[in-house]
Amino acid sequence: MKEQGILFKADTLEELGRKLDLDQATFRATVERFNGFARAGRDQDFNKGDSAYDRYYGDPTVHPNACLGTIEKGPFLAYKLVVGDLGTKGGVLTDPDGRALREDGSVIEGLYAAGNNSASVMGNTYPGPGSTIGPATVFGMRAGRHMARQSS
Repeated sequence: MKEQGILFKADTLEELGRKLDLDQATFRATVERFNGFARAGRDQDFNKGDSAYDRYYGDPTVHPNACLGTIEKGPFLAYKLVVGDLGTKGGVLTDPDGRALREDGSVIEGLYAAGNNSASVMGNTYPGPGSTIGPATVFGMRAGRHMARQSS
């Protein structure tokens, strides 16, 4: 990973900032702001730790907020991230056979959707990692069976 420019490691934050080609003053101010949130127990930018879901996956040994630890002790790591879709909180509405539906509820013939391409069976909630696998499997199978029935 390091050779590909994905992982950056440094003993100090200053060194990490240089490796990432960041403005040192802005980087230092950002880390100090975050550390202030961690010490106060309240993330004023992104509300980390405010929900029961966040707290469930937090570190119970970190106080006052299990989801916010200070950034103070090296070594420090940074990873290059590329934004992508993991799931949807929306998507194409389907019938029980995975057929895509128009806004008026009528079927769009020949168009099917399942998994992350379709609206979640859980509505606008996301119970956690892997929760889309079951519905994707079931509705993918139902769509496949429906297509097979149509071709016979």
